Amino acid sequence: MKESFIFAVNTVVPIFVIVLLGGILKKIGFLKDTFFAESERFVFRVALPSMLFLNMTNARGSVRFDGKFVAFCCIGVTAAFALLCLIVPLFIKENDKRGAFIQGSYRSNFAILGTTLAHNMFGEAGVVQIAMVMPFAITLYNFYAVTILSIFAPADKKMTKMQIAKNIGKNIITNPLIISVLFALVFLIFEIPLPTFANKSLQYLSDSSMPLALMALGANFNFDSMKGRFHLAIVATFIKTVLLVSVAVVAAVMIGYRGVELGIIYIMFSGPAAVSSYIMAKNMESDYQLAGQILLLSTLVCILTLFLGVFLLKYLALI
Repeated sequence: MKESFIFAVNTVVPIFVIVLLGGILKKIGFLKDTFFAESERFVFRVALPSMLFLNMTNARGSVRFDGKFVAFCCIGVTAAFALLCLIVPLFIKENDKRGAFIQGSYRSNFAILGTTLAHNMFGEAGVVQIAMVMPFAITLYNFYAVTILSIFAPADKKMTKMQIAKNIGKNIITNPLIISVLFALVFLIFEIPLPTFANKSLQYLSDSSMPLALMALGANFNFDSMKGRFHLAIVATFIKTVLLVSVAVVAAVMIGYRGVELGIIYIMFSGPAAVSSYIMAKNMESDYQLAGQILLLSTLVCILTLFLGVFLLKYLALI
């Protein structure tokens, strides 16, 4: 048990130390809102894509595409989304709240926290495995988010089917994370060597991704925004951090997944709501205040749930 506890501490605590640091630095005025806003943009468009590309190309020879594993992850995301679409409208009557609630309940902060957790848990093997799933997961997250926010848009903001299709396509083909992974696959398939200077340059960019992303996440905390709609945020957070991940992990264990693969499944379904869910809700005129509350509450709750989940999986010798 002691070994499992230490493993969980070493996996989860460093992440939230950096998140807390970001909140403190903003609170004391050492760093301003503009710094964190630009950091988020830099991480999403430059640093994180560099890290994914580098980790995949450096894992030459050890990358094995597992279609069944990718299919399991995609089916899990799709099933969660479909069930939420069927059940949520029965209990929530306002369209803007429906879209924000569904998106916040299924869409995970997979790219930022997921990659860090995978590295802390399994090293480079975890990062490579998560990178193979990431383009599919990110595509589904974006596809379903645009779809649900469009369907439950205010009456004067509803889009045609063609507009919805164009929005989805644009989100997919312009996503830097998807682009970086696809480029890495080209380098792997055709065995293109990466020059030393390029490797080092990408490493410098890669090293900056996690600290900046996690500090920006901490800087976004604003407890005043938790007022109102709080009951919906609590329910969505429970679904996101407890219910869906429990079902996914039990199903994966029953099928026979263990080790790195089970760990990636856990990471994929256990993370807090995606930061981009708030941005997308605001841009598409959904209830962005509810989206923000779900983001904040699920991130706070994950401090406990991620720790307990990693501890239990390690204690039960499943990872």
